[in-house]
Amino acid sequence: MAQRLKLLTISDGFGDSECYPSWYPDYYKWPFILSLMTRNIELTNLSRYGAGNEFMVNLLREHHKSADVVLVQWTMPHRLDLMLAHSDDMQSNWRSKIKQDPVYNKNFQYTDDAEWWLSSASDMDRVQQYHSEFISKKQHRARSKIWIEYAHQILGSQVHGFLLTYNSDYLKNVDVDNNTWVWHEPWKGMDNWRHISKYEHLDFGYIQPIPLIHFEFIKKFIIPKFDLPWRSEKEIKAVEQMLIRKYNQYIEQKPL
Repeated sequence: MAQRLKLLTISDGFGDSECYPSWYPDYYKWPFILSLMTRNIELTNLSRYGAGNEFMVNLLREHHKSADVVLVQWTMPHRLDLMLAHSDDMQSNWRSKIKQDPVYNKNFQYTDDAEWWLSSASDMDRVQQYHSEFISKKQHRARSKIWIEYAHQILGSQVHGFLLTYNSDYLKNVDVDNNTWVWHEPWKGMDNWRHISKYEHLDFGYIQPIPLIHFEFIKKFIIPKFDLPWRSEKEIKAVEQMLIRKYNQYIEQKPL
């Protein structure tokens, strides 16, 4: 039997299939759909809703050596990934504040040596103050450029690709080989693709596009770029039909 190819994927909620509308539990994202479209793949999907680029590059540094192929989908730069490594009093204070966040109060994740709180779009006063008074959007972007350049360097000759969640023109001068990027147009993200996809008319405006839009993105832009053990055209069509059936099943349950 051929050795299983090890695929590592890292993203935010755009890659996290555990992040879905309550009435649509099979709201698959691109890493899981990609695993359905391939054979003999061992998928390690470390995507987590609310993650920022700092947390993702730490995951990449920790896990990339065990993978044959790495796909990272960079998110918007202005997010606070908080490493909970403060003094006891300050950490207790932070945890007390985090408990009050109505959306992200349980959004904790781990790397080898640290626990992180992924704040994403938290409306908490302390998080908003961090963004408005301490770290500007320009500095967030500068940080993300450095993290992406570092990611490219540590991956080296390892087969890898970078995707985007949202349009990121600020990355135009990042020191990364353009052949590494996977997109429908330069510096355009998957959120932009949702408005071009043939399934755009089915999308209902959830934060991440519907699974069928993820599927079409893989078929059009990832399959031509990566020599993975893809399934036959007939089998890939069957994955598409399965996603259509699930869409029709769940859309009837969508709240008014």
